[in-house]
Amino acid sequence: MRKLNIIFVTVLLIFIGACKEEPIGQYPVDKVAPQKVANPVVENFKGGASITYDLPEEDDLLYVKAVYTLPTGKKKEEKASIFVNKITINGFAKSAKTEIRLISVDRSQNESDAVLVEIEPQDSPIFDVYESLNVSAGFGGIKLFWQNPEEIDIVLGIVYKNEENELMAIDNFYTSAASGSGAVRGLEPVETQFGVFIRDIYDNYTDTIFTTLTPWEETPLLKELWKEMPLCPSFERSPYGNTSMRVMWDGINVGPLSSGGYSTYYIGALTDEPLFFTFDLGVSAQLSRFRFWGRDNFFFNLHHPKEFEIWGTNDPAVANAGPCEWDGWILLGSYVSTKPSGDELVAHNQLSSEDIALAFAGEEFEFPVDVPQVRYIRFKTLRTWSDSQSLFISELAFWGNPQ
Repeated sequence: MRKLNIIFVTVLLIFIGACKEEPIGQYPVDKVAPQKVANPVVENFKGGASITYDLPEEDDLLYVKAVYTLPTGKKKEEKASIFVNKITINGFAKSAKTEIRLISVDRSQNESDAVLVEIEPQDSPIFDVYESLNVSAGFGGIKLFWQNPEEIDIVLGIVYKNEENELMAIDNFYTSAASGSGAVRGLEPVETQFGVFIRDIYDNYTDTIFTTLTPWEETPLLKELWKEMPLCPSFERSPYGNTSMRVMWDGINVGPLSSGGYSTYYIGALTDEPLFFTFDLGVSAQLSRFRFWGRDNFFFNLHHPKEFEIWGTNDPAVANAGPCEWDGWILLGSYVSTKPSGDELVAHNQLSSEDIALAFAGEEFEFPVDVPQVRYIRFKTLRTWSDSQSLFISELAFWGNPQ
């Protein structure tokens, strides 16, 4: 029995030894360093540089790496395979001369001597965005407009100074669109010092631009007061949506009703005239802005409004003259639905993350500051995203100064 135990232990030790973890990758086959790259040529651009070079004639060359230190002191390394003769370096903020060490590496992980190359990237594109910034007061907060011609991924950070003169964060906007706008809402109409800065994915920051603004006073109009008004007989309600306008102010922005059915108002035209519907806000107000939500899984597609107008009147006689009558109605504003990824019509599952975020937040539009007080609203669609003869909207919201 003891002999059997000894044999068992011996076999077990052999088995354990055979199961030892093997190193990953090719074993070094020599200790001969590869030759260096030759004839490096630098092309500087905003925020970085590209270096082209001649590869050494080495049978076992694996890659070329660039080793460098950013002006911030952060050490970086970039690699390029042997199938290209170019390496690109990014992450610089302000223009500065930087030394790059180009090193050839072979399959035995031998490294060549470094080839020293000096680059001098131009200022990062975040400073172009910074220079284009326009910040102004708006209803319930502030408005921002910017240009991002390089279409880089950026974050716009918005801060304000509190009563203790401390900087407090309010909001961030994430974007890579060529141009953009944003609004910070829900602020009191009190003079405040606001600040905006730009950050890129490499943690480079611009300075903070400060401006003192007083947000314009506004309040959300209470949806409990809104009332449906008759639909023009030229249009019909679709069975694929809810038959009542009230779903547009039920608080369900996108998605189905919890009890089943649709929380989307969906109508179609029996003629080729533009679709419109009318409702009563229940109170007279000077409107500041509005927001609408499309139908989930059909954002910026099918019957989603593309070009549309908002009309209004404060006269109940005009509003009740007939569901198809236009005499006395006032054009309050003309609008176009746009998505961050561009004007091209694509399927819902091809929308960018920014498109989806906008759709779920609701598309927001402002009224001119001199619009008259109105109580009755008419939403007129001139064109949908697919140029269809139908229209659907899941939710509406209006803000202003109610009287």
